[in-house]
Amino acid sequence: MNLQHEVPVTVKVSERHALTPLISRFRLESADGSPLPAFTAGSHIEVQITPELSRAYSLCSDPAQRGYYDIAVRREDAGRGGSKALHALALPGAEFQVSAPNNCFPLEQRAAHHLLIGGGVGLTPLMAMAHELAAKGEDFSIIACASDEASLPFAAELAASGWDVTTLFGVRSCMDLSTVLSSLPGSTHVYCCGPNGFIDLVREQCSMLPAGCWHEESFAPLENLADKGYELYLSESDLTVPVAAGSSMLAALRQAGIHVDTTCEQGICGSCVVAWKDGDPEHHDQCLEDEEREEYVALCCGGCRSERLTLEL
Repeated sequence: MNLQHEVPVTVKVSERHALTPLISRFRLESADGSPLPAFTAGSHIEVQITPELSRAYSLCSDPAQRGYYDIAVRREDAGRGGSKALHALALPGAEFQVSAPNNCFPLEQRAAHHLLIGGGVGLTPLMAMAHELAAKGEDFSIIACASDEASLPFAAELAASGWDVTTLFGVRSCMDLSTVLSSLPGSTHVYCCGPNGFIDLVREQCSMLPAGCWHEESFAPLENLADKGYELYLSESDLTVPVAAGSSMLAALRQAGIHVDTTCEQGICGSCVVAWKDGDPEHHDQCLEDEEREEYVALCCGGCRSERLTLEL
């Protein structure tokens, strides 16, 4: 499993810059001046924003340097509170605990071409990918998407990079990936990050890709609401918890007074992964491999197709 157990690192905010009216980049340096743990492109860290709030954020800085981590965060005023708290608290000099980097969105090591497609703040992990690919001399291109020019993060950096970058605004009406892909090698790998609706659109247009050439990551909450009710049987507690239609596994457990360790609640960190059996779970996480899902489920975004699912809780 892609879970992290290393001792957290204390970092301080050394710089903060607005990339758009809602997205800011935060530069995090080790509080004691020591080098930070190395990371590879596509990695994220978990930031302990307050004692109650921890969120996972992609690293957008160049993986070749060890002096700082850059993260870019969109403030979601109607969200769950993490991004709003980070924007309020992450002033220069502020200190936070962060996890060691973890990579659930790695680059394919053998690809004739890498096509990086990002929507808004979803460009964050792709920036680190571009730095790594450029350093290795690998063939890649970027499609950077936003609703309008003012909403595009990293605009100045992309313009000055010398990379092969295409910018698209109002992508639903102008994106034509079938034409783009037809001009690229057959073993092109596509990496997509952004809001869930954006990823769905891009995935649909990339449906002709060979198996294994599509890679995606979303940092939007992935809570899976039940279309119909089912039961959770907790084998360690000998309890049965009903999950009503329109509810979720995690919400039902909390309502029943069952404590579940959660961190990101985005299917990324793996803190809420538990073993299951005797049922048919739905998996929407990004932290488990396919073979691991035969034994484990992430409660924050898992669901159930059967009438009953047994959890080792």
